[in-house]
Amino acid sequence: MTGSRKSEILLTLGFLGIISCVPLAQIALELRRGERVQYTDLFRYAPTVRNLRQYERTLEDKSWFQRAVRPEMQRLLLLSLGDAGAKGLLGRGGWLFYRPGVRYLVEKSRAEDVAQAVVRFRDQLKERGIELLLMPVPDKASVYPDRLTSRMAGRFHHYRSPTEDLTDALTWKGVESVNLFRLFREERREGSNSTDLYLAHDTHWTPAGARLAAEAVARKLRDLGWAPTRRRDYATQPIHVERRGDILEMMQVPRIPKSFPAQVVECEQVLDKSAGLLVSTISGREGTYMNQHLVDTPLQATVLLLGDSFSRIYQTPEPQSLGETLGLAGAKDDEWNRENLKRTRRLLPGSAGLPSLLARALAAPVDYIVSDGGAATDVRQALSTNAEILEFKRVVVWEFTERDIGLGPEGWRDVPLPPRLSP
Repeated sequence: MTGSRKSEILLTLGFLGIISCVPLAQIALELRRGERVQYTDLFRYAPTVRNLRQYERTLEDKSWFQRAVRPEMQRLLLLSLGDAGAKGLLGRGGWLFYRPGVRYLVEKSRAEDVAQAVVRFRDQLKERGIELLLMPVPDKASVYPDRLTSRMAGRFHHYRSPTEDLTDALTWKGVESVNLFRLFREERREGSNSTDLYLAHDTHWTPAGARLAAEAVARKLRDLGWAPTRRRDYATQPIHVERRGDILEMMQVPRIPKSFPAQVVECEQVLDKSAGLLVSTISGREGTYMNQHLVDTPLQATVLLLGDSFSRIYQTPEPQSLGETLGLAGAKDDEWNRENLKRTRRLLPGSAGLPSLLARALAAPVDYIVSDGGAATDVRQALSTNAEILEFKRVVVWEFTERDIGLGPEGWRDVPLPPRLSP
């Protein structure tokens, strides 16, 4: 046997030894813990496509090697090559973008399914004497393409999202909408770049972006003659929040969040003079929040907001890993403020999101149903089981992030309205 042949055999044996170490170590670990050996599932179930895919997912979830080594490899790739993994994209100036949101902007999607769902929902509401106002929220890359790539430097105002074609088509079908794309571009073009409209390491807007959206909805409702006519005064207080991005959380890479500085933003909490913070009083299924105006007052909410996490952020409780409330901006260190700050720590900061900001802009109460990642169908499913929340409603504002347009027909199912309450 020649020397080169021996080298080939040794290299082959070494390679086989290396790749066999992982499954053998996994088997030994499972036996030591008294667990079922996952590799035996190959012989327990028929080798169908479904079973093999389930087997693959189980191996990934149970693999000690993946849990121990993969996060460190991802951290190394991010810090050395700027690879932010399957969910993130590293932009310019340290900004992070949500990869599925960018993918929607560059790939063709079937907007016809969305248009049909929107028109159907509009017609369902019309039968109840309720109007529909649509508000697609731009992805961060739609507003800040120049922070994603240098090719758009100085040209952000020339970018047109495919969602604008959808809203134009819906306008021809008689569906009213709020154009945040044009509003945000104009806000940037007019030299307001000192105040960002989106968080640097998060998928969502800043409090400034949420406030602009709320004011735009209120203006549109007044222009259409759909705004509440009876007024209710709300108080406000500025409050600082230190926020870490949800894109960093999605990457699931240890110590990475600490490699990016937390972003301090100033929110504007809205308070009802008799009820305090405008936070959820009715909770739905996990990930879904509802609020129905239950304050002891004859003033009923005529506006219902349906939305996703863009409506939830700053409004309802969030994980402590995403940040903390720092303090009331400019407030004196008195007992009332200390107690109020204690109540809002878990809310980040609570009552400062789109629902409360819209109530303040309208000077009228607003009911809402929000579901993280579920504004296409989940919020309408929650609505279908809550006949009471449609009582006295004159208009439904439907907010959803534009990337949901790419979900296809399965993501935009037809959902009936709840039955009418007996007179």
